[in-house]
Amino acid sequence: MNEKENLLRVYRHQKPEWTPIYMESVYLVGLISNNETGLQGKTVREKVQLDEFGVEWEMGHGAPVPVPGNYLLEDICNWRDIKFPEPKTWDWSQMAATELKDYDGSKVLTYFSEQGCFDRLTQLMGFENALMALLEEPEECSDFFSAIADYKIELIECVAKYYQPDVFCYTDDLAKVDSLFMSPETYREIIKPHHARIINAILKNDMIAEQHTCGKCDAIMDDYVEIGVQSFFPAQASNDLVGIQKKHGDKLIITGGFDSQGPAGFPDASIDTIEAEALRMVEQYAINGSYLCMPMIGAIGAEPTPLQLMQMGAFMQTFRSECQKRGI
Repeated sequence: MNEKENLLRVYRHQKPEWTPIYMESVYLVGLISNNETGLQGKTVREKVQLDEFGVEWEMGHGAPVPVPGNYLLEDICNWRDIKFPEPKTWDWSQMAATELKDYDGSKVLTYFSEQGCFDRLTQLMGFENALMALLEEPEECSDFFSAIADYKIELIECVAKYYQPDVFCYTDDLAKVDSLFMSPETYREIIKPHHARIINAILKNDMIAEQHTCGKCDAIMDDYVEIGVQSFFPAQASNDLVGIQKKHGDKLIITGGFDSQGPAGFPDASIDTIEAEALRMVEQYAINGSYLCMPMIGAIGAEPTPLQLMQMGAFMQTFRSECQKRGI
């Protein structure tokens, strides 16, 4: 059994031969093939690139971030003036050929699609204005999210045709470390219906639906499961992950669990600290099944430092050894 076959057993809520680790079991694409964060955008000035929506991204901070204060949308009522990208016009054959040239089929193929409904609103308006818009103009926000969902669904169909991934990871960061950015009721009324359409499109195109939401979002985990989300990623430790596993373990897999806000998440974390975190994740999450381990050491797609390589090696050795002792 290879890594893909083993991980697919987890997604099906079957017992795997071993508890998989994300970096070993997943082949990630989509980080450079689409143009949703300016990674492949037009350079407008030093270290600033333009994405398909016209948002300027600063590229010199380790990860792309929208240029602060330089927002395209001041009033949500004017969102229809924003020119939306047309994914069907992109050169998908070339993008897929570039990203899949080294893929041998032995790992689960996951397409990572950034900038969901709420994310895109914040990038066009800034966080403060976006949150005010949710309060002051909920109908206009809902109409905007509907248009974003239409765009995402077109992109999903293109991805399914040209990449044929096992998993489609839809990202929308609705939370901070200790709570949602909005009330659960606001999410359910204004955002959830459009998330449901996006998740349904992923499922209709025969892909596993993975929801990426950073921060503490367990207040809407029932909603995620209801609309068909099958994997929660990166499942940060601020959430009640054990409670989620007990309640939804037959429908939802937990991908993550690493306490990136605790001592193990510090850049200079000691090997002892990293090993202790690996043991905690086995004892709290892996034993429950329907679990994909993901240690958040370093940034996805970034070249690891020598220390990060040591930390990752220590984590994986400890995690594997403890899982083997427990027969999981």
